[in-house]
Amino acid sequence: MVGQISGISFPPPRIASANGARVNQPAATPPQPSTRVTLSNASDELNAIYSISAQKLRTNTINTGHSQLDVLMGANANQPISGAFQGLGKALLSQIKDNPSDFSAAVSSTKNVDASGTDKASAVALDIVTQSGVKVSVSLSRQQGGLVAEVTTTGGELTDKETDAIAGLADAFQSTLDGMSGKTPTVNVDGLTQFNTTQLKSVDLNADVRESGQSVQSLNFQSDLTQRALSYKDANGAFQLNTDLSHPELLGTLGQQDQALAAYDKQLSNAALRGYANQDMMSSFKSAFHALNSHYGSNEIDKSHQIITVTETNKAQSYLSGLADFSASFQQTDVKSNPYKDDEKDSFAYSFSQSSSVIDGVDGNRSKITQNTKSHLQASFHESLTAGTPLALSMLKSSQNYTYHQINEDSSTDTTLDFKKGLLATVGTSQTSHSLETVKTYNDALLVKETKTPNDHQESHQLKLLSESIKVKTK
Repeated sequence: MVGQISGISFPPPRIASANGARVNQPAATPPQPSTRVTLSNASDELNAIYSISAQKLRTNTINTGHSQLDVLMGANANQPISGAFQGLGKALLSQIKDNPSDFSAAVSSTKNVDASGTDKASAVALDIVTQSGVKVSVSLSRQQGGLVAEVTTTGGELTDKETDAIAGLADAFQSTLDGMSGKTPTVNVDGLTQFNTTQLKSVDLNADVRESGQSVQSLNFQSDLTQRALSYKDANGAFQLNTDLSHPELLGTLGQQDQALAAYDKQLSNAALRGYANQDMMSSFKSAFHALNSHYGSNEIDKSHQIITVTETNKAQSYLSGLADFSASFQQTDVKSNPYKDDEKDSFAYSFSQSSSVIDGVDGNRSKITQNTKSHLQASFHESLTAGTPLALSMLKSSQNYTYHQINEDSSTDTTLDFKKGLLATVGTSQTSHSLETVKTYNDALLVKETKTPNDHQESHQLKLLSESIKVKTK
């Protein structure tokens, strides 16, 4: 069972070691977003792609031997910038299987495809590194002048198996590009997490849309054998996720993982409902969370064995969430919906995390496993005093009839597994939660009532699996 979780910051677990015990922290500090992912600015790689576009358009270089790509680029060059990469991502990766040579093409636009006349541009950088160290870089750029596409390979030559693995990401790459360019943008990276790990080492994707030189939408994604990280931003808000894959020994069964994801999905839905979150953006956040916390292996018992032996490791894993450690945060852009009271904002922010640690004793046997989950919700919103009547707040006092809600909630769950002589002895759980909702009621702009509703809860349980007097046979 996955409890509710809380905390905007995600500190590493503090482990105390006594009597010279050896401390092993399988999920120490989750990957910090600032080291791998940038929410606020496009990467240096994207800046480089934007800067070379003009030069390539002036030369209008088109590589021969890629007639289908040439035709596709010519068609896309006259599409709106938001949809200029239709089918192009898939085509560029697919052609690597049959023609792994470098490719470069630039096509000028025959017309200004943005009727608004604003200076819009978009760029994409996809880097794939193989297990042998070969790097394939795909870059796309669409600006007012036209469209540029390029594929380069460095660090060696690709094998047939490597080209097959890269081409196998063609549909996933295109799905990500299509999601970003949709009328209601979505984050579709599930396919990019499922790359062939026997042939490929990592996949990095940076995508960016700019208007008048400022980034208005960005996606940064990275996946390798030890971690996954994603950040996304647009006008409606931003979210950021990190998953630590470096300690598979803590993963549970596939059934556990599915159950945990379903529990988090329900938890996010409840938070979004209570805090009046943007449903489209929350849906995209859920999708990204599922993508980063799925398809990374599970510790299943081999069902082909006629006799199944449940080890102490299997038993311990069954009391944990089954998921790898992670951190995730979601924040909508604040909206000032009441012109009469500028300090009242409609806002929504939610974050949650999981961190685990393992302690082994001086004898080498497992001593303790702890797993902590946290969540934090902070939201504010306006509601009409009359059910079914929409708000129409303005500078007129007669429009100022409403309630203003502020919600602040925290919850935390700790699971502690204690061992004796390497055998699981006790399982303890403790849950704490605190919430406070403040509601201010206004009539004709006058505060007529203010209520504060606190709610605190705390409980703990302990399950004994071994008797205190049990004699454990030692070698």
